[in-house]
Amino acid sequence: MLTILFEVTVKEGLDEEFAELAKVMMRSTRALDEGRVTFAWHRQVDDPRRFTLYEQWRDEAAVNAHLARIVGEIGRERFFGYFEKTSAQRLEPIE
Repeated sequence: MLTILFEVTVKEGLDEEFAELAKVMMRSTRALDEGRVTFAWHRQVDDPRRFTLYEQWRDEAAVNAHLARIVGEIGRERFFGYFEKTSAQRLEPIE
């Protein structure tokens, strides 16, 4: 299983618009993307411009198919245009 923590700070004034887009992404990902285990956007309580995506995928192929679909639907420039800052971490379980 592949686990990713994606943290973003949205540009000033775009937080509500991005929150709506995050809801759309969650619905479409849950409905359309095979290999998804978990896909959930969260908003930081004390800073509404900071969002975290916690996602788990069956394998690398599943996440790559998801990214290709999202980029195709939203557009790379539009998606990354929301962000002032991004950080992605790939996590592994402790067993």
